[in-house]
Amino acid sequence: MKDIFKDVMAIEGVHGLMVISNEGSVMLNRFSPDFRREEEKLLQINWEPFTIEMSNIKDAELVYDSARFYIKKSDVGFLIVIIGDNAPISMVRLNCEVLLPLLAKIQPASKRFGKLLRKKIF
Repeated sequence: MKDIFKDVMAIEGVHGLMVISNEGSVMLNRFSPDFRREEEKLLQINWEPFTIEMSNIKDAELVYDSARFYIKKSDVGFLIVIIGDNAPISMVRLNCEVLLPLLAKIQPASKRFGKLLRKKIF
């Protein structure tokens, strides 16, 4: 599979991104090499309460002392981009809009397996 996150990760100040399913599991992720320590922490979080609380948003920007998060809702779940203080949010938004149609083509493995079984059995 080609790297669909290449354009977003190329923006200066983007530390990483994750795709969280509507059920709260991490479907895809990609982080910059200097953000590996925080990557481990982010992957161990229970994202289910987050997905419940954010279920009605289209997009959001959360600002903290040392980081910002851009969150975009899609059909498959949530795209979360971890960005630094100096990253241009307009470029991040634009690249996320381009990325959303590609995310719609991604299905969790359980759905692909179910389709395969239905084709073979029924």
